[in-house]
Amino acid sequence: MIKIISSRAQAAAAPVASLVLVAALVLAWCGPARAGILEKRSNDYKWRLCPPATMVPIAPPYGASNTDTDSTEVRADAVRVLKDGLSQFSGDVEVIRAGQALSADVVTYDREHDTFAAEGRARLWDSTMVWAGAEALYDMGNGVSRLRDGDYWVHDGHGRGHARSMRNDSDAKVTILKGVDYSTCPLSDEAWRVSASRIRLDHASERGSARNAILRVYDVPVFYFPYVNFPISDKRKSGFLSPTFGNTNQSGFDVQLPYYWDIAPNQDATLTPRGLTDRGVMLNGQYRYLGTQYDGQLDVEYLPSDRLKDDESRSLISFRHRQKMLNDRGRLRVIFNNVSDDQYFEDFGSSIAATSQRFLDRRADFFYNGGTYRIRGVAQSYQTIDNTLPAGSGPYRRLPQLAFDGRTRARYFGLLPMLKADTTYFDRDASVTGGRIDVTPALAYPFVRPYMNITPKIAVMRSEYFLDDPKARFDDRLSRTVPIFSVDSNVYFERRLNFFESEHIQTFEPRIYYLLVPKVQQDDIPRFDSGNFSVSFRNLFRDNRFSGQDRVADANQVATAVTSRMIDAESGRETYRVSVGQIYYFRDREVELGNEGPQTSGTSELISEVATNVIEDWTARGVLQWDPHDSRTELAAATLRYRPDLDTVLNFSYRFRRAISDIQQTDFSMRWPVTDNIALVGRWNYSVQEQRSLETLAGVEYESCCWGVRFVGRRFLRNAEGEFDNGFFLQFQFRGLGGIGKKSGSVLHRGIPGYEDPFE
Repeated sequence: MIKIISSRAQAAAAPVASLVLVAALVLAWCGPARAGILEKRSNDYKWRLCPPATMVPIAPPYGASNTDTDSTEVRADAVRVLKDGLSQFSGDVEVIRAGQALSADVVTYDREHDTFAAEGRARLWDSTMVWAGAEALYDMGNGVSRLRDGDYWVHDGHGRGHARSMRNDSDAKVTILKGVDYSTCPLSDEAWRVSASRIRLDHASERGSARNAILRVYDVPVFYFPYVNFPISDKRKSGFLSPTFGNTNQSGFDVQLPYYWDIAPNQDATLTPRGLTDRGVMLNGQYRYLGTQYDGQLDVEYLPSDRLKDDESRSLISFRHRQKMLNDRGRLRVIFNNVSDDQYFEDFGSSIAATSQRFLDRRADFFYNGGTYRIRGVAQSYQTIDNTLPAGSGPYRRLPQLAFDGRTRARYFGLLPMLKADTTYFDRDASVTGGRIDVTPALAYPFVRPYMNITPKIAVMRSEYFLDDPKARFDDRLSRTVPIFSVDSNVYFERRLNFFESEHIQTFEPRIYYLLVPKVQQDDIPRFDSGNFSVSFRNLFRDNRFSGQDRVADANQVATAVTSRMIDAESGRETYRVSVGQIYYFRDREVELGNEGPQTSGTSELISEVATNVIEDWTARGVLQWDPHDSRTELAAATLRYRPDLDTVLNFSYRFRRAISDIQQTDFSMRWPVTDNIALVGRWNYSVQEQRSLETLAGVEYESCCWGVRFVGRRFLRNAEGEFDNGFFLQFQFRGLGGIGKKSGSVLHRGIPGYEDPFE
């Protein structure tokens, strides 16, 4: 072997093919990537079905690990010095310079022109790709490399293919490829490939262009693009995204062709003409922005003439904004929603949750954390989209609400002072309106030890109302003062034991919460924001059984509860938790929201909660509310999930709630692999009372190394009249390119808890 070291500082020009194929041909098919604002999932999971790339040649290293990377090392079996300054190396020739390497049967070095010409099994390596072809030329003096008739492999993204020729000019920062094929499929099963006659890359502007690009599926031409322009880095670009299509019984065949507009590095927009065969042409738009302290999104939908609604114009506007401020102590959130008519979500919504909306939120929230105090401001209104509601009903607008919550870090004689204050102006059409001021000073005496926590607390709530009642049912000025006394005590016991052949810590945590509130007459006060809290384990320990602040419930009661946990001593994982609690009343509760009369029972419902994942891959949750007076169940809910890996999830849930019209539902959902390539997806949400399905979803996903297809059929209840919406979703995915068809991943995420989209 002959070893030659040259100390030239110039490196061979590196071809940049990974960006050619992953960005250029990807975008030649599916248009611009939307990376930059939305985070992308790791590639490891995407390529799990691919065989190892055993055919990729391995780059030769320097002979010594401490070799200067600016040096050029040449190894060969034989060398001949020819005339005119030519040297010829033969027999497994290897040329290494920094991050590049060249190998061939024969390499000729021209000292005068400073070039390496490789022939016979020529191979070229750089940091992004590997090239193997018939001939290769390095012009080190001019920074130009030429390669002819060879295959390439991209290090990232599983891209590979063939090109007739490539020329890379590092000084001009331009690369030209001709006769290019690209695919992410293994050579043994090339399901698809993209071909382009010519690709030009301008590395200075980080832009590229491709001509005569064709997508072939099993050698059958599917799409043709005469010209496409694209970025060759992570920068986004303007252009058309892949079209989508689907069908529903409400709007007919649905075709969308999105256009992506790269406005600035932190701004983008998507304009989507949408053709609905039964309704007309809708224009959808989305604008997004992102800064170091803020982000937001504006969505607009507009259908100028709906043929199914007497040619009326239909529209939706939705705006979201979040911002940090005041040295990161403050937060601002703005939400605005508006639709043109009451039936908009019923006609265009994609779930029962969307179609059953009655009010659209419009609000601005401000929050400031001052360490020892917090300030919150809210301005809130609504759009009512339920035309069955009478005038003077629905939630009040808060225009505005300001709240203060403060406590000192220092104690005075062991006492901890606290203060809450709130002022709100409530407004609603055809109703009593007015302002409310609440001030609640409090003193607590926390007694804290590692094994227990006892906190007596006394508070006084003072409220002032300034009202305007068109029906003269309430006085213009009202006031109320309510003292509140409570003692909250927790005790913690624990022991170590072996559980399922591993060491665990079992806890026993009793809790007693005593509450004393005198009865204060409040029937002459309007109800702006008060309602009943839902019964739950957490709500056993509230100092007011009503939400809001217009009603302060009278109480002389004690809530008793106990929680036991099993914690893995090594990992800290909670393997199960059981909680049981109940309130014992020492007198009747006479303060009420309406005219329901005093509550005379001596105890509340018995509430129990359980959560466990003792068995590997299985988790279970359950809630039970039992009324001991009527010996009946008021609420029962249970959820069981099997999740052995990312590909498999099985959910079953049951829910019963006693009400004017009892609710009893079952919900089954799954993603279940049948083979390594085929999985079934489905959901069945069933109402036992009504004896009908609320939502049914069934589909199949096929996935291989480099492509996949998903077909999903769906039927869901769209309104209270019992009408159903039927639709289907068909989506093809070519990894490394993008997808076509109606995207159904969001539907599956909502319908199947724990679902992981293999196409993302």
